[in-house]
Amino acid sequence: MLAMGLGGSNHDFSACLVENGEIAVGIEEERLTRRKYSVNVNSLANQCWRYCLKAHGARLADVDVVVADDTLLPSCYFPFRSRTTLIRHHMAHAASAFHPSPFPEAAVLVVDGAGSLFDGKGIETLTLGVGSGTEITELSKVYGTNWSTDGLRADRVYQAGDSDHSLGFMYKAVSRAVGFTLYEEGSWYLTEDGKTMGLAPYGSDRYRADFHRHLDLLPEGRFSLHLKDGGLLSFVEGALTGLEGEERFARGADLAWAAQDLLETAVLHAARWLHRETGLSRLCLAGGVVLNSVANGKLLRQTPFTDVFAQPAAGDNGCAVGCAYYGYHVIGGHPRPRPPKAAGAAPRPQRHTYLGRRYDTEEVRAALDASGLPYRRVANAARLAAEVLPGGALIGWFTGGSEFGPRALGHRSILADPRRAEMKDVLNSKVKHREWFRPFAPAVLAHRAADYFELAIESPYMLIVAPVREEKRSEVPAITHVDGTARVQTLTPEANGAFYDLVARFDELTNVPVVLNTSFNDRGEPIVETPQQALAFFGPSQLDYLFLEDFVVAHAAADLDALLPEEPAAEPGAGGAS
Repeated sequence: MLAMGLGGSNHDFSACLVENGEIAVGIEEERLTRRKYSVNVNSLANQCWRYCLKAHGARLADVDVVVADDTLLPSCYFPFRSRTTLIRHHMAHAASAFHPSPFPEAAVLVVDGAGSLFDGKGIETLTLGVGSGTEITELSKVYGTNWSTDGLRADRVYQAGDSDHSLGFMYKAVSRAVGFTLYEEGSWYLTEDGKTMGLAPYGSDRYRADFHRHLDLLPEGRFSLHLKDGGLLSFVEGALTGLEGEERFARGADLAWAAQDLLETAVLHAARWLHRETGLSRLCLAGGVVLNSVANGKLLRQTPFTDVFAQPAAGDNGCAVGCAYYGYHVIGGHPRPRPPKAAGAAPRPQRHTYLGRRYDTEEVRAALDASGLPYRRVANAARLAAEVLPGGALIGWFTGGSEFGPRALGHRSILADPRRAEMKDVLNSKVKHREWFRPFAPAVLAHRAADYFELAIESPYMLIVAPVREEKRSEVPAITHVDGTARVQTLTPEANGAFYDLVARFDELTNVPVVLNTSFNDRGEPIVETPQQALAFFGPSQLDYLFLEDFVVAHAAADLDALLPEEPAAEPGAGGAS
């Protein structure tokens, strides 16, 4: 059975195909339109579902069921609206976390800004439930309420300022007040909350009491959060008025600290109740707030849950994954797949998030020739890439299918040596052009992760922040944040292939099983998808080399001669011999 899922709301359009209980292909619209979060793209002509069908070699007629979450713009599924089943937004999130998890049974926590409309109750902002087999049962909910006088409407996009009781809206409002607004039109705006999370450790508890007086923790994991009509948003909107320079930065960091603290307090309260209610030790997470990897780390360290699976695309884009799984398991009635010849074994989980299509050698070579950049084909790109990193090189790394979700996990990455304290500033000034206070993340061999990080489980999707062991912080300063933590990605040979090989070779050379891994894009841009996009980025950049599948690209033929002196020289600007 082939199931297609569609996700997003008025942004983050995405599509996914599930076949035989596993994800076959998935892509976010932003990777194709090159507009971050696919804001203001023509949703009627969206490309993501077409990309999925083409990559899988299927036609629309081959799809047995189409499922979309009910907050998605109807224009996104207009061509096949008559055969599309709509499910609630939080159910799509919950399915995206539980069905691909390795757990036969688990508690489920969904938390975001706003989900689906419930008549007479409001719009879901937090859902607590339990998954077993292919069934997900909701146990408790928080609803956004206290709406403006026009009442609740299914055709309206709700946001901070519209409602109370939303952790996502609270965090979004703080991001906007500090200045992390990516897009704004009229009364609607889109913020970059990851920056707020990165800023929080620079702050103090100055505003803790001002925030917490608006939060009440309630039974059944619920909470009351007074945001509007004289609530927390009024304080947030005026907190930085008239401030400039260092004072504004310091007070903005204090706001970020308070927002992070309030969010963690509410989420930990919900999770602890969920554990008491279910008695389960495993937790599945989804919803935009789950991209807050600092809070995820504290769920592991400060609740009785001992294992966590967070959907890699935890935001609205990941709803496509949940919808596709819902179509396969719930509508189609198929059980979750298990390993062959393993009766009673745990379900076969999502093993990686490299869900984009692969680009074959002919496509890569055509893009290289068109670029005019010198290149050569090499026998072992992973080994060569690892060998240039200790010298301080900055490299682009492109292999296999692209990652689904906001994190570069070793298929569309920029890599550097984490042992160099200056590398964070070098990357920001030369390549990424990000704010100086934002941290860079480590990729570490899973079997060596405990040597460097206080982390008891694997973290394959870079969604858990953990303390860097104190004795190792001076060894990997470029990935250690100001508070001594890092957002960790753990690597295995089975899941990460050539990227694992690269880090393993770096470990052989340096005795450090960690590389700095950041996304292959510039500030404010989507991560690259195609070889052409990677080459277009590399050409004017200050990256030293681009490793594009089994080709290495440089800015000048002399750079390749120095790197590979035994190889025949490449013609400058005209490609190279293979």
